Amino acid sequence: MKSLQSLLLAVVVALISISCQKTETYIVLTNDTPYDRVDEPVIISRADLEKQTGKIANGFVPMLEAENGMVIPSQADDINGNGTWDELFLLANVPANSQARLSVSLVNPGQLPVFIQRSNVWLARPQDDGTYKEVKEAKRPAISRENHTETRKHFQFEGPGWENDRVGFRIYFDDRNGIDIFGKTTEIMILENAGIDEDYHVLQEWGMDILKVGASLGGGSIALEVDGHLHRVAPGSDGSYKLIANGPLRSIFQLKYDNWDIEGNPFNVVHEITMYGGAWYYQSDVSVEGNAGDVAIVTGITTLDLDEKQANFTDHENGIISLSTHGRQAIEGEYLGMAVMLERDNFLGYDHLDGNAEDIVESFIVRMNKSDQPTSFKFYSAWEFSDPDFASAEKFEELLKADALRMGSPVRVDVK
Repeated sequence: MKSLQSLLLAVVVALISISCQKTETYIVLTNDTPYDRVDEPVIISRADLEKQTGKIANGFVPMLEAENGMVIPSQADDINGNGTWDELFLLANVPANSQARLSVSLVNPGQLPVFIQRSNVWLARPQDDGTYKEVKEAKRPAISRENHTETRKHFQFEGPGWENDRVGFRIYFDDRNGIDIFGKTTEIMILENAGIDEDYHVLQEWGMDILKVGASLGGGSIALEVDGHLHRVAPGSDGSYKLIANGPLRSIFQLKYDNWDIEGNPFNVVHEITMYGGAWYYQSDVSVEGNAGDVAIVTGITTLDLDEKQANFTDHENGIISLSTHGRQAIEGEYLGMAVMLERDNFLGYDHLDGNAEDIVESFIVRMNKSDQPTSFKFYSAWEFSDPDFASAEKFEELLKADALRMGSPVRVDVK
């Protein structure tokens, strides 16, 4: 009997050790600013965690708990695609001039609570039965800007879409390469059903398409300026889409444009887009291979429905700049604020392209450095139907000022 009891005890201990790898590891988040941090994006590498936990066994992910025992939502993402997660992501809340201390346990993913979905990426193809099926990788069809209506036959709402609990976007997955905005009036993820048995150009329960893009750069599309000439990314290239991570707190996908010819010179462009829960923006990270001529990365804000073609340029504290517009520029005449925000070190200047410009028209453009590292910027959309405060230009600028302070002085992260 004793030997049986000993065996059962050994099995129980083994099962406990399999389901939860205990550690004495803590993540300490320090907010040195006089501003509360709410939904602060925090990224911690697996390598930094393993310096304290030791090697993390396959099949285990971190579970974070606050000092009151509450489990903090997080996600472990395989960014490099090797089958093993390499980044831990969370949205942290840290009051002004304070610290938050989170304990780390290593658990089977099934032991984590089900966290609320606050971000989402969606690309789907139509099926013969009238439904749509998600795809996680896809080639861009060779469809010209003139024949762009053909794109609807290939993809739901014409290409990849991304959203969080505040705003959504989509990109036309053809030679237009324009980014449009889905204004949202709900925190629920809606992309899976957008455009199915509905016209999203008309206000729906969840919101609607709110931007006129045309031949502008829309809501943060990218271009290259080579020797002073603008080129929309990237007609004639081998375009592709790949999903990297999909929520619940952060969603990432990658657009690649390979073998793009500009006046006989080859370029490869990677546009990685990240969406965080709780943000009024998405983040772009743009990499360019190709060194022919003087090259700058360009993004932009459409001015098609902006009555007075004026932008507000602000040099914020902590090395951050923003370029913004505000007015009745949503598609039905509602107030909409849009902005590009980036580090001052990457900023080269801005201009306005009117309706007589070549190829890319009716846009405020922002020029950025091309370097060995990806060039990052944020694109903002603040629609008055999402938050009535955004009918005020002053309120929109307050949002940008607060986010610039956060961006320039991020929460400090220590693993102990």
